[in-house]
Amino acid sequence: MNFKSYVISWNITRLCNEHCQHCYIHASPFADRARELSTEECFGVVAQLREVNPGALLILTGGEPLLRKDVFEISRCATDAGFMVVMGTNGTIISQERVEMMKANGIRGVAVSLDSLDEAKHDSFRGYRGAWANGVRGMEALNEAGLPFIVQTTVTRQNFDEIEAIAGFAADHGARVFNLYFLVPTGRGAFMTNITPDDYEALMRRLLVMQPMFMGRMLVNAKCAPHYQRVLWEHDPASPFLKGFVGSGGCPAGTQYVGITPDGDVTPCPYLPRYGGNLREQTFAQIWNDSDLFTAIRQRTSLGGRCGECEFNTMCGGCRARAYGATGDTMAEDPWCVYQPGRHGLIQIQPALSESYGVEIEFRMPWTAEAMGRVSRIPAFVRGLVVRQIEDAALADGMAEVTPELMIRVREGIGNRVAMVPNFVRELVKGS
Repeated sequence: MNFKSYVISWNITRLCNEHCQHCYIHASPFADRARELSTEECFGVVAQLREVNPGALLILTGGEPLLRKDVFEISRCATDAGFMVVMGTNGTIISQERVEMMKANGIRGVAVSLDSLDEAKHDSFRGYRGAWANGVRGMEALNEAGLPFIVQTTVTRQNFDEIEAIAGFAADHGARVFNLYFLVPTGRGAFMTNITPDDYEALMRRLLVMQPMFMGRMLVNAKCAPHYQRVLWEHDPASPFLKGFVGSGGCPAGTQYVGITPDGDVTPCPYLPRYGGNLREQTFAQIWNDSDLFTAIRQRTSLGGRCGECEFNTMCGGCRARAYGATGDTMAEDPWCVYQPGRHGLIQIQPALSESYGVEIEFRMPWTAEAMGRVSRIPAFVRGLVVRQIEDAALADGMAEVTPELMIRVREGIGNRVAMVPNFVRELVKGS
């Protein structure tokens, strides 16, 4: 298969105003920044990333990225290089002024953390009094300014029973997407008590109910939970939420997804503390294409235990970071999965390729210059899928070419079906 760095999560700093219990990168107000990449080095990283995939979705996160004084210089550089740039933040220091700075420097969307509707519980989990109130104010500032935002929640024993309520709160405050993260035992998260595998399975069943409940209003996603692909398929093999990258299914670590630490170490996944190389010593292309770690993690046939036997190996593959955190072996079975292989036979189950991320663009009809300009701004990993859906609508209407007017008319349908950055894509198609 064709491995491309479609989604890049870049921790640009470990500095953070919070001290979260689950932080995988040990971020804090007192973090050691001695080896943090300089502004010029960050510009060089952007150039290297562009050589491998200029149309990637680039997530600038931390720590708290807004605490880096040059964060907007970095975002502007990446935007000018052709990346779709978004930001992952705890939301506590977002103000109207900072939102306008985000918009002026190429930030197309923001992810904000919210782990409980109980202020005291959220603040305790985040190690920062006022985290909840300030985070909600940040969401309100984003909503007021019209900058699309995601709410991200990590499920724990403490908030297990309030996930639906948190999602409803996010939707009421204007969130376009609700991402529910399943804990990976790494960093400080290794010292937390996780929910049980049975709880994990039960919560995924609850997500089956939540997703259609918010359809058309807010997308609901499971993150760090490739097993959800199997749950979706068992519920409905034609589910519109059943998505993955071509050939790699649920877990894209090291195949279409990559992480970069503040020091320049490159990992298949930010939650996996194993590195293929360092950008001060090797180029991104060398690490991505040739490192032993990235080569090994792409071998799904080398997965151990139940993951290696499973008929959902390609569609799911288990969480490699969770496997490593629990066993010390990147290719071991994911112990948080309760599924026993063979229930549906032992022949590999494949998702429909027409509905997969990473589908190559195949133009079947003419596009106007303005329409082509808009589609070129869509992240590469969903561009082929979006083009196909727009052209399907045009052909169904008997149109001779794709126009911006058609793109505007079908954008809601696209937003409901493209399951990773739907509302960011919708705004790009709209041209706003």
